[in-house]
Amino acid sequence: MKRSIFYIPLLLILTVPALAQNIKDEEPVESLFLRKGNIPAPVIAAAEQLFQGNTQVAWGSFPYELKDYGWEVNKNYNEPIDHYEIKFKGKDGSDIFAVFESTGELIKCKIVNKDAVVPKPVRTAIDKSQYKDWKIVGDIMRIKSNQKKIEEHYTVTVEKGNMRKVLYYTPDGVLLSEK
Repeated sequence: MKRSIFYIPLLLILTVPALAQNIKDEEPVESLFLRKGNIPAPVIAAAEQLFQGNTQVAWGSFPYELKDYGWEVNKNYNEPIDHYEIKFKGKDGSDIFAVFESTGELIKCKIVNKDAVVPKPVRTAIDKSQYKDWKIVGDIMRIKSNQKKIEEHYTVTVEKGNMRKVLYYTPDGVLLSEK
């Protein structure tokens, strides 16, 4: 009996962190950081031109799959890495993640605003939807894509009690999808 009192809490301590790691698979969980000198010159030139005035923070290769609403970890990535990610600190305090082809072409960028106001058309759409009584939580994300059919959208997380949904809206407030 004394042994089980010791082993049950030990088992919980060891298994809970392992379970918690699977919660956020939709965001990159590993980073392949590179020195700025290892990033192709066209990527650096494009980043400096497109995000002028923002501070470059980190550079890395990008072994993730790009999806319509952001990117997902691809654990079976076997192809040579030819995409590069540059993280910026925006002038407004936002975090900007930009993914480029090795040629310098911008593929997708994600702007995460920690204390941003939800754009009015998106807020109006939420207020008229089944989520009108839900609370908006977390960061507001604006994602722009240059190679997918969905050019720009907002990601908003809402919750009510212990239920949580991630909603994807166009800038005009049209609901694209929910998870």
